[in-house]
Amino acid sequence: MHGHRRSNLDLANKLYSLPINIEFVKIEESHIGSLIYALKELQTEVKAYYEHDQFLLEKTETFVRVCRKVVGTLCNYSAYFKENNDLIVKYFTLTKKQVYADLFKKSIEPIINIIKILRKQENNSYADALSQLLIEKQISPNNTYILTKKNFLNEYIEINHTKYKVMRDKEFVSLGIFADVVIFLGTPSYFSKKFSTIFHGNKIIFIGYSCFENRLVKSKSFLNLINDDHLINTIYENVTFEKGFPGLDFKETFTKETIKKSEKTLISYFENFSPEANIEVKLATISHNDYIFLPIRQKVNVVDRDSLRVFQKEVEDVVVEDLLIFREQNASNLVREEADNIMGANANEYRESLEKWKKRLRYHVRKKGIKAVSKILIDRYKLSVAKENNIKNWMSNQSIKPSCLSELLKALRFDPQEIKEILNAATEIRSAHISAGHHISRTLMNELDKDLENIINENGFYRFESKKFEESFFNIAEIEKISDVTYFIPENETLKIIKG
Repeated sequence: MHGHRRSNLDLANKLYSLPINIEFVKIEESHIGSLIYALKELQTEVKAYYEHDQFLLEKTETFVRVCRKVVGTLCNYSAYFKENNDLIVKYFTLTKKQVYADLFKKSIEPIINIIKILRKQENNSYADALSQLLIEKQISPNNTYILTKKNFLNEYIEINHTKYKVMRDKEFVSLGIFADVVIFLGTPSYFSKKFSTIFHGNKIIFIGYSCFENRLVKSKSFLNLINDDHLINTIYENVTFEKGFPGLDFKETFTKETIKKSEKTLISYFENFSPEANIEVKLATISHNDYIFLPIRQKVNVVDRDSLRVFQKEVEDVVVEDLLIFREQNASNLVREEADNIMGANANEYRESLEKWKKRLRYHVRKKGIKAVSKILIDRYKLSVAKENNIKNWMSNQSIKPSCLSELLKALRFDPQEIKEILNAATEIRSAHISAGHHISRTLMNELDKDLENIINENGFYRFESKKFEESFFNIAEIEKISDVTYFIPENETLKIIKG
């Protein structure tokens, strides 16, 4: 069950045995539809022609996020846009500069004209549709829940002189409720995927603007082998639903790039830098179809969706839908910085000792070539693990204490006293790195927005500035795909967002 609850047999029986009916309500509001299409066009323009203007990219992302949230509010349109007036006006002022003249004329002016109209509307089509629906369907307030993605100011909303319970979707699921009627203020793609496969009520109603797709589609698995009439779909067994309405997919519209780099081209570009100095990585596709290289020999921070616990995970164990958290700049250096704080005055001495064997190994690789060094270590010194890939990893800044370090130091001709010093330094540094990783995880967990899951579902990512780690910005992104094979790329290109 969701939310760490113990098995609730009564809820489980209702979820999977009772007949469930799903309906879709379309809201016709032409100005909202025009605004959504205009915002989509603005995003496309900025990403296509201003991809190196980081400031504009960030301000545009914030502006679009604020404007599109109008599709999730029950406030009248006039009040909503007046409440967010300062941010909207600042963005219009920024883009009115001469450097953005073409963008302003093509993509900003249409949005200004739409918002001017909406600012004069003292109504909300969601509220109007909800009022009409409750009357037409004669829906009782008893065991009826209206679900939103955002916090609602009050526990109840009064419609037609009757109070109905309003609740955030996440809270509803965590309480283990099964209702007579559940009304979603938004389409299936606006909410979490779980609400399209598990239904917490006898009657489910999704209310959505006409510009968005508002429907569910049954899986067409094995359609080429089995006639559609004979398909058995256990997910939707005992569930009936209306055809619904086509339109834009909310998440596809605002969280997916329209143009995607070829992975092969991307890998080829980075592998061409300095092959012998590259480290082993996996390529992950993250939110917005961007990319990130994950170092195989390094743990990464991952966020648990339900508990918001931040923990470290081996890159080999990272899977699709994991939420990855990493520092925007110098992601790897944060652990090193915190580890140095833990080691205190001994940090420099330990680092210098560790660097001795790496310098010597790099020298031999430059002089003889990595293939020859690998052969010598394997044949002469019986270091069977000294494959070329491993040697590349050993030379990286992330490598601290390989399992064969003692034997490797002997092969590199260090004297017994130096070996003792280096092994001691490696032990201390590794211990400090482990402690630093745990400290960073605990600190970040306390700084996360409690509404993180909804933010990720809506935007595909989350960016925040840490109060504890000064001048450090962190990104949280969902893993959408991860390579089965590994690649070798420059170490300083890992754990960075690469635009798709």
